[in-house]
Amino acid sequence: MENLFDFEGSLDYRAFGTSADPKEELIASLTSFIKLYSQHRNRLQTTSESFTAAQLHEMPVSGSLAFHSMCSFFGGVVGATGGGLSGGVFGVFGAIGAVTFSRFCDYDIKAIGATVGIVGSVLGGVAGGALGGAVGGAVGAAVEATGSRVDAVISDVASFAIGFAAGSAIGGIFGGAVGAAGGAFGGAFGALCATKVVVNIVGEMVRAAKDSDCKKNTVNVMQKTGDFSETIKLLVAELKTIKARCDKMASSDVVRSVAGQTAKMLASVAMMEETLRVSQSDTDRPQFVSSVEEAARLSKNITEELETTRTEVEKLLVLLRKP
Repeated sequence: MENLFDFEGSLDYRAFGTSADPKEELIASLTSFIKLYSQHRNRLQTTSESFTAAQLHEMPVSGSLAFHSMCSFFGGVVGATGGGLSGGVFGVFGAIGAVTFSRFCDYDIKAIGATVGIVGSVLGGVAGGALGGAVGGAVGAAVEATGSRVDAVISDVASFAIGFAAGSAIGGIFGGAVGAAGGAFGGAFGALCATKVVVNIVGEMVRAAKDSDCKKNTVNVMQKTGDFSETIKLLVAELKTIKARCDKMASSDVVRSVAGQTAKMLASVAMMEETLRVSQSDTDRPQFVSSVEEAARLSKNITEELETTRTEVEKLLVLLRKP
């Protein structure tokens, strides 16, 4: 964006000429400003109101109920699938560990019993991992999508406990003590691993959606403010010329008042320009919204300052035209 507050770049250097009467040049500039402002006043106010209306009150995709529901459903499905698969694998390891532990403790487990126990462990691990992964994945995904302050450990504990209980019960039914132990191990750790994976995946989805929202909002805001910036450029250029000529003729309170009001007006424009520049580089949504709201507030102030400037300019014109 062009720097509208560049005094050196936009001064009308006719103000420093020696061939024209400074008073007449000031009258010409004041008259030109009044004419320009009258021509663009309605458009300026309309674009300012449009810009103010673009303060991101619309619900973003990443903040919608549909998005949160989709994430939760996705988390439940992926958690159940991943938990079942990993639960079965962990169940085998759990069964082997249970058999090994039993032999160390001098418990006599026959081959058929160990085989049945492993089968029960796999079934328990699959069932427990699927159930615990579904619950943990759905809860963890929902927490991640909403950005809740609830600690993620809740979904981890829930998935682990459900997987453990379900795996132990199912494994015990089909595989006895070995099946119960292996099923509990497989269900608990299968569900926990699945929940962790789901939360990471959903976290990436949420960040991608927020980035997309921020980019769309940036484009929308820049489009809304484009007309405002273009409309005010002509007025700003004339105001810079008026300020330079008023500074040369600061012989009365009215002239000094116009010069001060003009400087105030130009400072507001420069501040808004800087705010818009910062908003374009903001990737954090709360910071972006804050920058846009500040720019909208400044645009409203600028339209009010222009009205005050016009009043001051009209007073000065009356004074300068007196014989």
